[in-house]
Amino acid sequence: MASNFDTTAILPPPRSETGALGWARANLFSTPFNSALTGISLAALTFALVFGLRWVVFSADWSVVATVGHRFVIGSYNSDQACPGNNCFWRPQASLLLVTLLMGMAWGVARAGLVRRIAILTAVVAALFALLPYSMDRMGMDVRLLLAANLLTLGAGWALGRYTPFGSTRAIAITSVVFFALTIALMLGFRIGDSNWLQPVDVRHWGGLTLNLILAVAGITLSLPIGIALALGRRSRLPVLKVVCVTFIEVLRGVPLITLLFMSQHIVPLAFPDTFPRNSLLNAGIVITLFSSAYMAENIRGGLQALHPGQAEAARALGLPGWQTMLLISLPQAIRNVIPAIVGQFIGLFKDTSLVYIIGMLDMVEVGRTTITGRPEYQGTAQEMFVFIAIVFWIFTYGMSYISRRVERNLGVGER
Repeated sequence: MASNFDTTAILPPPRSETGALGWARANLFSTPFNSALTGISLAALTFALVFGLRWVVFSADWSVVATVGHRFVIGSYNSDQACPGNNCFWRPQASLLLVTLLMGMAWGVARAGLVRRIAILTAVVAALFALLPYSMDRMGMDVRLLLAANLLTLGAGWALGRYTPFGSTRAIAITSVVFFALTIALMLGFRIGDSNWLQPVDVRHWGGLTLNLILAVAGITLSLPIGIALALGRRSRLPVLKVVCVTFIEVLRGVPLITLLFMSQHIVPLAFPDTFPRNSLLNAGIVITLFSSAYMAENIRGGLQALHPGQAEAARALGLPGWQTMLLISLPQAIRNVIPAIVGQFIGLFKDTSLVYIIGMLDMVEVGRTTITGRPEYQGTAQEMFVFIAIVFWIFTYGMSYISRRVERNLGVGER
């Protein structure tokens, strides 16, 4: 039987329903209220862009960023007071080379995708710093060569990850721990006999973005496993273990971090013998890690409670012991479900590292504040300085958020 419909008469949808115009009509002007809200938002955004760009381009004096730029990165690490002779400049540069080498190895394992883009971007940005328009007295050829070498170390790391036994996730994890310890050793320095080749540098002279990143990396790396252990301990049937974990979590969550940092100078040393080395960096790292782990424990516990009890019941029916059920079935699903909360905690931890000023450490924000306070000629450029600091923090936090979204998409978080 022939069809009564003529397919040649089917017309395409109207242009107002497709493409950019259709999207705008459906999402921005679907109702009178949405249309009014869109108009107000566009007016406010236009106003902010016009006056903001006018200030950025014509009124702002960004020379302060170039003048104080090195202090924003490493603080007073390479000053005469911290390192007599100014021969410690290569240590932060060598640490950066270790980072690009590690990223190259990760790229060699992942082959493509997000890891490749992050690795290439990091190495290219680091190498471009070698082209800053500074005089040779301020940035010598040795510094420029070390910065440009990040491209070579990226390629070397890619080759190691692709063609050697280091090309595995486990090897990269172990290498990351080794490189981080090596970075701390390089930055601290030590004496071998009478040699000053690696002369010690007191942590009081560490500062800038380097200090923020070291504390953030240590806190993020350690707070996750500690938080998992605390969450499991809080769910334990052993009364003593449960009470200890609950007390730890509630006490740490009930006290502001800035108070704990201030008290760390007197409380943390009590947990170590007198012969143990004490410094502000160690105290801050311990307090930030423990504080973050308390919040991390609640995130993990929430993920565990969200699982259907049938998961554990099915595992027990298959004969799996309790610890295998938790480690192989419940915990991976719980962590997967709370990835947004975990990354949010990591972002908060990174920003909280700026509170170490309370114990006398010059993080990136404190470098800007002390520069303005100690040098009256820079007081008129405070806005430019803090806008630059805010942009730097936003770049790192947005990067963490972007990576989190990609991980969630790959793992299918929120999908059935």
